[in-house]
Amino acid sequence: MLSTVEVVQVFLARLAAQDAPGIARLCAPAVEWEAPDPNGARWAFGTRSRREVEAQFLTLFATYGLEQLSARQVIVDGGDAAVIGSARWRVQATGETVETRFTTVLSVHLGEIEQYRHLPDTLAAAVATGLARTGG
Repeated sequence: MLSTVEVVQVFLARLAAQDAPGIARLCAPAVEWEAPDPNGARWAFGTRSRREVEAQFLTLFATYGLEQLSARQVIVDGGDAAVIGSARWRVQATGETVETRFTTVLSVHLGEIEQYRHLPDTLAAAVATGLARTGG
């Protein structure tokens, strides 16, 4: 059974590798979920199965290609971990680059992610995908 720190390390490695099935395997059968859709237009809440987690990350990776992932700080308290970082993505449809800062909070129990909260810069994602505009 992996510790909370090990789960975070494996999660970040699989995210960097764009390994959606691998991320899903880190999760409990039911994950309490709070994260925006990949385009940043709306938020998804509720319980997700491993299959739904995999689908969410497959959609993310079909929308964006990850070019850089940086974890600035990882804070662990028992079964809870917060990752504060940044990422550079390339929008697959347009080739535009998006730089976002994020916080991801994972709650781990018995080596599995039971709660996932991802808080990225949703405006940057929505602008990059054409769903929002800034300025004039």
